[in-house]
Amino acid sequence: MSAETYRALFLHPDEDEDDFSAQLPVISATPPALIRAATTYAGAQAVAVYRLAEASAWPEAAAFLYEKTVPGTVPDGEQLEQVETPDD
Repeated sequence: MSAETYRALFLHPDEDEDDFSAQLPVISATPPALIRAATTYAGAQAVAVYRLAEASAWPEAAAFLYEKTVPGTVPDGEQLEQVETPDD
């Protein structure tokens, strides 16, 4: 039996960036508060931060709005990190 998954929609308010989606594993009864995605900025490793914006279709889907890009990496070499309770 495979793990339960949901469709995460990643939205950008800036029309220069494309919205995209990914199928992610459900890790708890509630959607993650934010998702950190590996990216690059000016040639350096960075993390794009997406904050939960809409979860009325949970656990089938949730939408996350781009918030910012910060220097750093996503743990364990993953492309996406789901964060249930952010430190901020």
